[in-house]
Amino acid sequence: MNTTGALAPGGHAARVLAIASLVVLVVAAVLFGGVWAAFGEDAVSDNWVGFTVVVGLFVGLFGSLTAMLMAVVAGLRHGEWARLWLPLVTFPGVVAVVALMELFVFE
Repeated sequence: MNTTGALAPGGHAARVLAIASLVVLVVAAVLFGGVWAAFGEDAVSDNWVGFTVVVGLFVGLFGSLTAMLMAVVAGLRHGEWARLWLPLVTFPGVVAVVALMELFVFE
């Protein structure tokens, strides 16, 4: 364990990647929700809004998966599990939110 109080480089990179993934997902959700609320369902299908949101979803999911794997490696190497909670829960949390939205919102 690091005695200086700082995360190991892999743990810090995992945290930054998890935060960036969440920002991408939030921006895509705000874009999707804003356009859907303002212009209806037809405004988000088969155009640049739908494409942008899908790309944001894939980038966010892939980034959060990568952050989780990086956090697992950093945790195994340095034993800083308690400080790696954000990258470890980001991917399962995003998958759960997407699954629940698919079940209840986008039926």
